[in-house]
Amino acid sequence: MKKILITTALCLFALFAEAQENKFAANRSENAVALITSQMEISDADAEFIQQILYNKYASNARKIRGKGLSEDEKKAVYRTAAKETRQKLMTKFNREEVQKIIDLERKSFKK
Repeated sequence: MKKILITTALCLFALFAEAQENKFAANRSENAVALITSQMEISDADAEFIQQILYNKYASNARKIRGKGLSEDEKKAVYRTAAKETRQKLMTKFNREEVQKIIDLERKSFKK
């Protein structure tokens, strides 16, 4: 009985921790997309595409970094890799200038 209770508690804790990470990623991607759509003329489908890519980027970065005890250089390497992957994914739908503007606006959204 104790094993079942402990296992259940650990599962609930894991789900709660994952939900917090996803909440952060969702909020950050929503803020970025809101700024991008206000500054650029893009369709709703493209906005959804950008939001999904950014959400995946933020959630993945958090999973790779949180609780791992990484140094600042290791964290920067994770961020650089994610930025390159994001740029490549955006290049499938947008041209180089649009991708650069999206990235610039995403960075600007962090400061708001």
